Amino acid sequence: MATTMQQSRSKPVETSPMDYEALRLRHLVDMRSHIPTLVERFDWPAERLKADREARLRKLVTHAKAHSAWHRKRLAGVDVQTLTEETLKHIPPMSKADLMDHFDAISTDPRVTRDASETHLRNLKSDAYLFDRYHVCASGGSTGRRGVCVWDWEAWSEGWAMFVAHLARLGARDATSATRGPLMGAGICAQDPMHMSSALQACFTDPATMLMHSVPITLPFEQILARVNALQPEMVTGYPSALHRLAAAQQEGQLRIAPKVVVSVSEPLLPEIRLAIDAAWDTRILNFWATTEGMTMGMSCGFGPGMHLNDDQLVIEVVDVDGNPVPPGVRAAKIYVTNLINIDPLPLIRYEITDEVTLLEGRCPCGSSRRLVDDIQGRLDDGFIYSDAGVVHPHVFRSRLGRERHVVEYRVTQTQRGATIELCCNGHVELEGVRRGLIGDLQRLGLVDPQIGLTRVDAIERVVSGKLRRFVPLAHPTRVHHVFKENSR
Repeated sequence: MATTMQQSRSKPVETSPMDYEALRLRHLVDMRSHIPTLVERFDWPAERLKADREARLRKLVTHAKAHSAWHRKRLAGVDVQTLTEETLKHIPPMSKADLMDHFDAISTDPRVTRDASETHLRNLKSDAYLFDRYHVCASGGSTGRRGVCVWDWEAWSEGWAMFVAHLARLGARDATSATRGPLMGAGICAQDPMHMSSALQACFTDPATMLMHSVPITLPFEQILARVNALQPEMVTGYPSALHRLAAAQQEGQLRIAPKVVVSVSEPLLPEIRLAIDAAWDTRILNFWATTEGMTMGMSCGFGPGMHLNDDQLVIEVVDVDGNPVPPGVRAAKIYVTNLINIDPLPLIRYEITDEVTLLEGRCPCGSSRRLVDDIQGRLDDGFIYSDAGVVHPHVFRSRLGRERHVVEYRVTQTQRGATIELCCNGHVELEGVRRGLIGDLQRLGLVDPQIGLTRVDAIERVVSGKLRRFVPLAHPTRVHHVFKENSR
C-alpha cells in the first residue's frame, strides 16, 4: 500500500466513490501493518530517531516545494540537501491564519480546496472519506480560531497506529494492556464526525486490535453512566473533566466498572483529576496530548513523570514568545510542529500551536530515548452548571459553532438560563439557525426554556497572554464540589 500511496501523492488518481466500509476495512489492514515497526521505534536511540526525522524532513520539504504553490514561494531559499533540524529554524513559522487564508495555495492536491473540505464537513453525518482517500477534521484550538485540517490515507493510519503501538509496547511489560486479543474500549469524547477523536474511533474500531464504543460527551450524564456500565470496558478514554465525574460516580456506587487502562485526552490532566481516578480504580493512567494538526503529540507510559514527545512522526520545537528555543525546566509560550507523515494535501512546516509545555531533563525509566515534557497544566475548559440540567460540557457549544465555516473566533459566556455568544465572522452566518440548534441541544440535556443570545463582533478581548478564553462560566462558590466530588481516601 505504501508504494501505491507514494505514487498517488505525486499524481492524484481520480476514482469513483467507494463504499465506506470497504475503504475502512482496507484502511484497517494498512493501520495494523504499521504497529510492529512503530513498537520497535519506541526503543530506537535518539541519534537514530533524529537521522530518520531529518530524512523525512528533507522529503517533506522537497515535496512541498514541488507541489504546493504557497510553500514553493515560502521555501524558495531552502537548500533541501543541507536541511537539518538545526537549520529548520531559519524557515519562518506558519500560523492557523496562514493555513485558512491560503488553504488552496497550500494544498498539494488541486481537488482539495477549502470549499471542497468545508462542504465535506458540512455534509458529514458519520465518518466518511473525501475522494476515497482523505479525512477532514475541524478544530477550534486553544485560541478559539476555527481551523480545518486534512489527513492523507497513509498518515491517518500511521497516526492512529502510534496510539495502538504505545498500548502494545506497554502490554509487553504489563499484563494490564491488550496483548490477549482486542481491547474493549469506551470513548467518552466528541460524537461529531468532524472532530478527530470521533472520526478516528469510528474509522479504526477493530476486532483484531481494539473495539472502541463511542459514548457522546453531549449525552446527559445519567445516560453516559448507563452506557459505560453496560459496556464494562477494559479501557476508558475521555476528556479529563468527564473522567473526573466518572471517578466520582464510581466512588458513589453509580458506576461499577474495573478498567485496566484509563486514557486522558484533549484537556489537561490536572493533579486532582489524576488523584480521583487513582482512588476510584486500580488502573494504569495514560495521559495523551493530541492536536488536530499533529494527532498524537505526546503520551505518558506510567513508568516515569510526564509524557514522551512523538519524536518519531513530528518535529516539535519548544519555544518562547519570540520563537527562540527554551531549555528544560522553562515553560514554553508555544510550539512549532512539522508533521513528517502527513505530507499531502496540506504540508505543515513549523506550524504554530499555542500550547504551553515544559521539557523535562533526563530519560524515562521505561528505556525510551524520546524527549519528555511535563503534564500540560493549561486551562481546563469549564463546564457550565445549570440547576435543572446539571453540568453541560463545552463541547455542546464547540460542536455546533465549529460547523460554521465563517465563524473564525467565538466566546461563550454562561447565563442563568443559557449563554450569550460573541462571534467574529468573515462571511454570512445564519445566526437564527445556530441559535435554534443550540436551544435544541440544551433542551435535550434537560435545560428548561434555554435562552441563547448571539452577537457578531469585530474582535473579542483576550487575556494578557494573548489567548482567548472561549468558555466563561457563572461564578459558583461550591462549583468544584458540585461538579466533581473530591475523594478523601
